[in-house]
Amino acid sequence: MKIKAIFFLTIIVMAGASCSRDRHGRTVISGMITGIPGSPVKFLELGPEHTVKLDSLALDADGRFILKLDSGETGLYLLRTTRPTPLVLELSPGESVWISGPGLNFPEDIIIQGSPGSIDLLDFFKASSVNSKKFDSLEHLLVSHQDEPGFAELSRKLDESLKPLWDKQKDLEINYIRKHPSSLTSLLVLNHGLGVSPLLTFRDDSVYFLKLDSSLGKAFPGNKHVVFHHNRIIQAREIEAIKNTR
Repeated sequence: MKIKAIFFLTIIVMAGASCSRDRHGRTVISGMITGIPGSPVKFLELGPEHTVKLDSLALDADGRFILKLDSGETGLYLLRTTRPTPLVLELSPGESVWISGPGLNFPEDIIIQGSPGSIDLLDFFKASSVNSKKFDSLEHLLVSHQDEPGFAELSRKLDESLKPLWDKQKDLEINYIRKHPSSLTSLLVLNHGLGVSPLLTFRDDSVYFLKLDSSLGKAFPGNKHVVFHHNRIIQAREIEAIKNTR
């Protein structure tokens, strides 16, 4: 009886040790995306300048999938289906992440478990999409009337309508960075905006650039995203210095 008990305990310890090695090594991304069985899924790394395809698969009949990642540092990744917008993930070595929800409304209605940074970023994008839709609607209205009489007055009124949206979005981004200064996702938020232009610039908002440089440098020393951000700050300072000498 004692031998059986010891054997059973040994199995438990070995299993625990195996899981521990996995937790500190491979990152596992799995889940169930319903409503689009057999749909292709692509997994990409979002680098500072380029995206790199890491893996691809097809959802099974139930929408299940599993991906495994070997990485030595925390990074940013894209999970892409046939929908136009990918799901952005912040993943660290050893994390186990579960993703579920309807594929036809991906990634808006997706639920993420196991990756706090990814959850926070998805919530940010959901809030931002409300502002973006309003901005795009007003901008489309402006473009569609640009050749009509009274365009100047319409442009002035729309500018007045756009300013609260810009301010609201900028506050959303600043609050995110203040709340998550040690998350790589804040770098994406820092470069987010309405239309094609970021709202936060080094010239006017350097405090947030420097805050992330300091916090992320401590949290992820040597991380390629952090190094790229640090080098951007050096370049921005050099440009400002040249402007000030003119």
